[in-house]
Amino acid sequence: MNRYLKHALAGAVLAIGVTGAQAKDLAFSVFVPAASPTVSAVYQPWVDWFNEKAAPYDVAIKLYAGGTLGSSPLAQAQMVADGVADMALTVPSYTPGVYPDFDMFELPGYIGNVKEGSLAALELHQEGMLKGYEDYYVVAIYTSDAYMLHSKPPIASFDDISGKRFRVAGKIQTAVIESLGGVAQNASAGEMAEAIDRGLLDGALTDASVAKTFRVADVATNHYAAKLGVLVFTIVMNRGVYDGLPAEVKELLAQSGQIIADNQIASYGSAIDRNLADWEASPDHTLVQPSEEDLARIKQAVSPVIDMVAAAATPGLLDKFQAKLDEIRAR
Repeated sequence: MNRYLKHALAGAVLAIGVTGAQAKDLAFSVFVPAASPTVSAVYQPWVDWFNEKAAPYDVAIKLYAGGTLGSSPLAQAQMVADGVADMALTVPSYTPGVYPDFDMFELPGYIGNVKEGSLAALELHQEGMLKGYEDYYVVAIYTSDAYMLHSKPPIASFDDISGKRFRVAGKIQTAVIESLGGVAQNASAGEMAEAIDRGLLDGALTDASVAKTFRVADVATNHYAAKLGVLVFTIVMNRGVYDGLPAEVKELLAQSGQIIADNQIASYGSAIDRNLADWEASPDHTLVQPSEEDLARIKQAVSPVIDMVAAAATPGLLDKFQAKLDEIRAR
């Protein structure tokens, strides 16, 4: 069946459901574990808020965490298109080439933290500057904190990156690590710590929260805090389902992006700060802030990656991205 017809039928079914006596559950697929702090601190508080506000319209969100509806992060958007879920958490970079405008968030030297990243992503989307996901309704868009290098062998300077094997996720992270002289290797988040412990990897490119959550920091105790891009997340909804919702519920969804971004900034930002402070104070960890010389060398090394992303993205988007970040920092 044509997916647009599926969307239309889904919307028609929902329209019937919300006018009946029973509440319509909107299935929200999340591939991360139910015990994840993101579920408890970001998604569940939003779901609770939405369900309270949408109760008069007999609409509610039901959260399916831990891959209950489908465990592959790569399949989430298609699950929404096919009607397996009404909405889902997706990661644009997991499908290289499909969402080129979103690649810029992974570039080093732009985003400094989760607040800058999440607000920039949300506001650029709200202003219609990001192409992609036109077949869906985008409920939310936000980011991780700035990625850094966590390694078993020490990295005291730019030169120490050369030849080290780092776990990456996606095309842009691969290009970034290779531009810095490292060796990019793919592995799932759950495989990172064991691979580093066994000597199959020297480290991982990820942020301080993921490094703690997935126990990377237990075995990779050297942290080189260069700001090497962020990972962007979206929550997308079946367009037909969205079209069938009452106007009042659509307004709640319009407010949801800011609520989710605020939840992410508050919970994730504080977790990052705690982890960095713990590592700085611990005799078992080394936290290195790159020198000005190293930052200049990183900028020069990744310039071909920036040019590659700019060429594939909507013309002028990187300039708008930088202007948005400057605006956020000036508030």
